[in-house]
Amino acid sequence: MDAAGTGGTTEAARVFKHIGVLKEDNTPVVIVFRTIPNEPNFCLVVGPKFLPDNSRDALMRAVESKDGQSSFELGTHIARLNFQDGVNMLASLHVDNYLKKFQTKDIIVTYGAGDAGKISLDKLNQMIADDMKVSINELAVKENIVLSKKEKSNKKSNAKEAAKN
Repeated sequence: MDAAGTGGTTEAARVFKHIGVLKEDNTPVVIVFRTIPNEPNFCLVVGPKFLPDNSRDALMRAVESKDGQSSFELGTHIARLNFQDGVNMLASLHVDNYLKKFQTKDIIVTYGAGDAGKISLDKLNQMIADDMKVSINELAVKENIVLSKKEKSNKKSNAKEAAKN
């Protein structure tokens, strides 16, 4: 709402990459990976409202950062970051079961104002694949940046132990 109380805004809302909503109920999500290897019609998202405050704030700072906005997939960026407790951000989101798998057709990405500035993630992925002259399956991150659950658990307990000392 603007200063006059007319309901307008005093400045244009910023639009960030890697942000969307669930088509079903408009729940905000952070799109960590737009596609999954061998499952091009699925993505991995996090619902920020379900995270503890410190984790949510850190994740949103990562999304809004210059590096976050310039990353092709947010997951590759947050794989290099840690939460305040020293635990790897991507590993923690995975181990703590905050990463959720959704069909790309069920996620709406906002890139501008109004309905004209919205697109379903499956259509966005197709446009990106067409521009890059690759298949949607080839958009998926190929490098192994996600650790196994055992490695993550060990890394998490080691990070917590190091933070105590």
